[in-house]
Amino acid sequence: MFSKCSSLSDIKSLENWNVSKGNNFSFMFSECSSISDIKSLQKWNVSNCNNFSFMFSKCSSLKDIKSLEKWNVSKGNNFSYMFSFCFSLKDIKSLEKWNVSNGNDFSNMFSFCTSLKDIKSLEKWNVSNGKNFKSMFYRCQSLKNTKTLEKWNLSKGNNILSMFV
Repeated sequence: MFSKCSSLSDIKSLENWNVSKGNNFSFMFSECSSISDIKSLQKWNVSNCNNFSFMFSKCSSLKDIKSLEKWNVSKGNNFSYMFSFCFSLKDIKSLEKWNVSNGNDFSNMFSFCTSLKDIKSLEKWNVSNGKNFKSMFYRCQSLKNTKTLEKWNLSKGNNILSMFV
């Protein structure tokens, strides 16, 4: 929808959008490199969405995603590249309570999030239906500890290539 709008920085006018029937938000803000504040998306009802792929990919100025904390992503099955290339993203604690149990594609979800240091908040994610984890944290060179994900059930995973490389 707004993909490749590299000059777009203010999305406050989207705050009251009714997106409750939307099921595909892929590429919505992809390559909107000037967006740094997404607080206006806080009240969005994304509960019918199944595809979040590339939604914020290459939003290189995006630092704070706290406004996504209460999003109901339980129907989501594709989270691939959702936050990839978000170079400024440091904190993903707001994703801690996300229900991603229907997710099957997590490939490159956080790849090239070079400022991301801590993924402890993902520790309790239920990724047991996940099949593709390829490059999920690829080139996240600031990551300090991946041990917190040791309890993840990757038994259905058929692609975990370069998950942390």
